[in-house]
Formats: sequence, C-alpha cells, structure tokens
Amino acid sequence: MATAPNKQRMMDAFKRAQADIASLADWIECELDKYDDDDEVTWASVGSLESVREQLVETLAFFSGVEQSEIKRSLDELHM
Repeated sequence: MATAPNKQRMMDAFKRAQADIASLADWIECELDKYDDDDEVTWASVGSLESVREQLVETLAFFSGVEQSEIKRSLDELHM
C-alpha cells in the first residue's frame, strides 16, 4: 500500500496525465479544423493525417489493450 505522500504524488501525476491527454486531444481537433477548406488539402497533408491516424491507433491499442486490427476494423465499419 502506498504511503499518503506517495499516494498523493501518484494521484497528482495521474490527474496531470489525464488533463494533458484531454488537452492534446483538443489540440488535435484544432489542427484537424485547419483542413476544412478543400483548397488546402494536398497529398502531403493526406500523408500526415494517415501517419497521425496510425500513431493514434497504436497509442489506443497500447492504452486500451484492444488489438490494432480490432480498432482498425471498428474504424472501417464507420465508413460502410
């Protein structure tokens, strides 16, 4: 069992990580909003988004314990 000061540091670190992840998700959404204008889309931007998507799938698989193939299947179902 963690001591009280150690538990408090652990909970502070946990809450900070949660808040940072939420802020990063918001930041990603802001970046995605930059591509609302079709004139700004290039193959370079497509490649960047596909790379980010792949990294997010990897991150979600790590975080959730769900296989990457299952996450990708779920994403594919959204587009059927």
